[in-house]
Amino acid sequence: MSDSEQLPEILKVIDILDGLEALIETAPNEDVEDILEEAWLHISDTFPEDFKAATQHDAGAEGLRRYLKVKTFFENPSERSISAAELEEYYRSYTAAEEDEDEESTDFFFPEEPS
Repeated sequence: MSDSEQLPEILKVIDILDGLEALIETAPNEDVEDILEEAWLHISDTFPEDFKAATQHDAGAEGLRRYLKVKTFFENPSERSISAAELEEYYRSYTAAEEDEDEESTDFFFPEEPS
């Protein structure tokens, strides 16, 4: 199945994940939240491998939609448009996630001393 054939299916899955995110935020207790988070992980695991790898830093529903929009633009720029602001937001969120990851990796080498 080609990427363009998978697009409607991926969009439906992102909508489901978006709904689960809303439910997670309003979960009445941690047990329900844990169950919803596990469902979110199982559903997000249905994405193609390249999609999961590309969105590992920004895997929320909004980040998935952002990535999909950028991906479809680069696959066919003459048919799909994207604004400079949307493209900038995608790269900003991606680089911010990488910087956070770099900071965490230095924490291992330079742990905070107890006060």
